[in-house]
Amino acid sequence: MRWEDLLSAHRLDVAGGKVTLPDGPVRPAADGRSPFQIDVDRVIFSSSFRRLQNKTQVHPLSENDHVHTRLTHTIEVGSVGQSLGLMVGAHIVKHLGDDCAITIADIGYMVQAACLAHDIGNPPFGHSGEDAINEWFTTSQLAKDELTSRLSGPELEDLRNFEGNAQGLRIISQLEMKRFEGGLNLTYGTLGSFIKYPRSTSMSEARRKEYTGLKKPGYYQSERAIATAIAQNCGLIAHEGLDGAWRRHPLVYLVEAADDICYSVVDLEDGWELGCVTFEEVERALAPIARNPDKYEGDADQRWADLKAEPWYAAKSQNDRIGFLRGKAIGNLVKASVDAFIANEDALLCGTLNGDLLANTPLGDDAKYCKTLAVDKIYNAPHVLPIEMAGFEVINGLLNSFVRAAIDIEETKKHKKRLPPQADRIDKLLSGKLSASDTLYDRIMRVMDYISGMTDRYAVTLFRKLQGITI
Repeated sequence: MRWEDLLSAHRLDVAGGKVTLPDGPVRPAADGRSPFQIDVDRVIFSSSFRRLQNKTQVHPLSENDHVHTRLTHTIEVGSVGQSLGLMVGAHIVKHLGDDCAITIADIGYMVQAACLAHDIGNPPFGHSGEDAINEWFTTSQLAKDELTSRLSGPELEDLRNFEGNAQGLRIISQLEMKRFEGGLNLTYGTLGSFIKYPRSTSMSEARRKEYTGLKKPGYYQSERAIATAIAQNCGLIAHEGLDGAWRRHPLVYLVEAADDICYSVVDLEDGWELGCVTFEEVERALAPIARNPDKYEGDADQRWADLKAEPWYAAKSQNDRIGFLRGKAIGNLVKASVDAFIANEDALLCGTLNGDLLANTPLGDDAKYCKTLAVDKIYNAPHVLPIEMAGFEVINGLLNSFVRAAIDIEETKKHKKRLPPQADRIDKLLSGKLSASDTLYDRIMRVMDYISGMTDRYAVTLFRKLQGITI
């Protein structure tokens, strides 16, 4: 792959449902902003970005205002991503042709924009919300009875494999701003950096394990033409033997690293704040990263012990120690990720690097230890599980009502039946989007857009109303 193609400043353009490929040079913005800075602004001012403030990061419906929401997490990922982009950008621009107008700042904005959008497709209740949606479309009686015979195989796969990344691409390229006319009309460089898993939802388990970019779905059938245009304009390498699958855009690895850095460090801080992990457990996880093995001798336990023996460190409060460890750990992980990116640039451009950037650094094992601790003690904490279980019930209830309405509208249109009053009300709640759609697949995708776009609190509130619960 070529950086000149990968950093494309041309914008996605969709007219009449068809993607129009760019032709001619990029027009400079009249206000002096770079195309990628405009991408950042468009993501930040989108309604989907704003709704992240009331979506789960790890702790659903937390009453502790200091704990991260999906929005505060995303802002931090955007900050780290911009730093990664700028540091890597200083290396990349040295190898661009003289006629390439891309600057170091452009690459920083490009990664930042993709980072700010990276969780924009997450449903209420976080990853447990994804699980609830997938389980409903796979096991519910309504889905089995009414959808299996009405939808094609690939369409069913989209619904049974709901994924925040694929929904995120749909939001930024279809739903926001110019609805079904290119969405936010972001640049292809930013879109390429965003699409973490450049493949459709239909994929065997064996093939998913072949390559990092095949792990999860990256787009739905409804966005297949857009994903293809992204691959063509960025010059992504087609994946051997797989239709509609490509090797990752190299900057995806920076977006992924920014996300991994933030949640592997900050989730531990939140866990300590809520009493899920002890101070000593967090200190043991972060100290070996804060004391970089490039500078300090010994294994992880030795570096932790040496730090505790420092008089200036021992004099700090636990709160200040956590702040120090967080800052140093993030800084060292950023530097290690940049070094790994530059060292593996050839493999990145050939699409052969497997695994993530952090795994290819000297701090990879230490970062993995942080993730393992978070899974064991925080993500499955006693106070989290009952709320996630309630989230399953909420999403199941919403899907039962809304998908039923989509099916009833389909029947009404096909057989001139009377539309049930509840289906009519739900259609009006969605501003007529269900009745305006042409196919059952499109109608159900509109349902998915609505439910997955809900905040945690709105989902609970609407569920209660549908159940007739007013207190």
